[in-house]
Amino acid sequence: MFRDYKVSSHWADDDPAWIKSLVSSLDRRHGASSIMPLTSVVDEIAAWVDMASGEEAWAKRTNHGYLRLELDRSTGALGAAVRAVVSAPLSRFEAAFTQLVTSPRTVLVHAPGSRTDAVWTDLASSAKDLLTTLEADGATTASWDDLVTAARDRSLSARQYRPIADLLFDQLQRRGHDSESIFNTLASLVAYGPEAEESPLHHLDVPTEDRIARARVTVSSPAEVEPTVVWLGYQGHAWLTLSAGRVSFMDAQWHVPNARPDGQGFDHKPELWDLVKDGYQFKVAKLVDEESDVELLVRVDLGETTAAGAVKRATDMVETILNVSIHSSGGIHPNLVQHAVLRSGRQAAWGSVISRRETGFPNDSYGAHLTGEAVERHGPRIAQALSRDELPRYLAAAIEVQVIADHPFSRDMALRKPSEADIRSIVPLADRVVQHVAAHAAMSPDDTFTELRQHWPHTRWTVDVQNAVGMCLLGGSTQPQLTQDLSRDWFATSPSRPWVLFVADRTGQLLSVCQVEHERAWITRMLRSVTDAAVYAELVQEYTAEAEMLEGRRKRVRNGLVHGNPTSFAMVKSVREYASFLSSSALWRGLESYIEVVDPRTALTSLTPEAAAMRSSQDAATYWRNRIASQPSS
Repeated sequence: MFRDYKVSSHWADDDPAWIKSLVSSLDRRHGASSIMPLTSVVDEIAAWVDMASGEEAWAKRTNHGYLRLELDRSTGALGAAVRAVVSAPLSRFEAAFTQLVTSPRTVLVHAPGSRTDAVWTDLASSAKDLLTTLEADGATTASWDDLVTAARDRSLSARQYRPIADLLFDQLQRRGHDSESIFNTLASLVAYGPEAEESPLHHLDVPTEDRIARARVTVSSPAEVEPTVVWLGYQGHAWLTLSAGRVSFMDAQWHVPNARPDGQGFDHKPELWDLVKDGYQFKVAKLVDEESDVELLVRVDLGETTAAGAVKRATDMVETILNVSIHSSGGIHPNLVQHAVLRSGRQAAWGSVISRRETGFPNDSYGAHLTGEAVERHGPRIAQALSRDELPRYLAAAIEVQVIADHPFSRDMALRKPSEADIRSIVPLADRVVQHVAAHAAMSPDDTFTELRQHWPHTRWTVDVQNAVGMCLLGGSTQPQLTQDLSRDWFATSPSRPWVLFVADRTGQLLSVCQVEHERAWITRMLRSVTDAAVYAELVQEYTAEAEMLEGRRKRVRNGLVHGNPTSFAMVKSVREYASFLSSSALWRGLESYIEVVDPRTALTSLTPEAAAMRSSQDAATYWRNRIASQPSS
């Protein structure tokens, strides 16, 4: 049974529910809001002003219309405290944005580098001013105050805390903090009172308001700037020893043994000895039949800086050197397996990842079992269709592209962490899958995307209800036997009824064991939507609006990736799920039309029977009870 770190039963009887909600709202593992933080949206608009090129960048009304939608959604999610702090620079930014997008086409088609008119420079400068304000002490502290206010308001049921927490997380990161670490510290401060590293074993009697105040001080504290050095350990021989600028490459097999005090001298020897003297980090083989943990060491001096993203910044520098060199002259890319961060000469962080010569699990019997089950489930129908008719070329092309998109994230590559390039590629590859299926259905790509978008609300509802059930079963309840019984039924390989009826019949029990306090209102709403058609209809409206926003973002990200316009990695990640939904939905519906010999256009546009019934004001539980009742008894 899973146990959530920030779901605890240590609370005193007189602790209010909102303080529990505040603590668990600092856990970011239960999904993310589709509303991007204002910092990210302003950053992207500023990047578009600076670098966006091509006819579809600013001159196309729909592009800046979607940017406006992003901005409106982000500002609409601001808490009252942050809104008061940023009111003046935000008003100037919004006015400058409006001034630009209402300018004549002759202005909007200006290429990057020639955007010197006042409408361009005003927007760029107002974006800079707004970001400066958002990253300052006042706005960051205000975000914390807004998060506390959201936790206190027990009437909120639409996860209003999430965009507030996301903004605070991004603000802390931009201020140079390790946001994940700060959030953990805040959770400990609010839950227990002392600092996170004291790891209290019992609840300390610190007044609630004192805990909140101490957390507020932590949020407003500036990040420390110190001399920072990152050591990176790679697998993959490079037989390389050189120093260039702030980067030094070293052959681990020679440098690690010689780091001992009686070894030969080399630059940065004392640093390396401090790291390897205990024998746990950057280990190398001592005998011929042993394998080294690392074969190449790279030292990166980041200078006087904050701790936030130190490993990523160092890795990016090394990756640029490696990638350009290998692209020019060939070679194999070493795999990063270990890293250490030194701050003011003292080790501040250490990490490692699993890396082997194989990219998948060796002797993966479980993976083989999953493959067998999948073939048993889908193989017969596909085999029959193939025996009847050749697979249409557009569907064959769509499958080929989907395999390429899936491969970096597949079990075959389980021991290789997907790169940013792998994740960025999902959006254009998903776009290509949909275009192939559109060609198969003799539809325009735009019409196909529009039809697929109508399936998002019900699919998203299904996923959210299932996530809500999963959150109820995280553990920590005072009724462990009931939680165990519910978990057994929910995860059963051969359930006795459709999952919808499990939720409908056991909603009360699920809520009674739920310990994720900050999500309780949302979870309650999701579970009750199974039996309440009105709640489902409200959710469909929200998901429909979300789909419109995500579609605009997807188009913008896709065009940016294809045409070289600025697209932040945060924006790419935020549409990954939606883009994958579009490609998977298109491909599966296209295959269904082939297997069942139906018109592809009909397969793409038709709702599932469940979705159609629920759009007609029938709740999910009633639909499934009627469907089961109408089936002939065996």
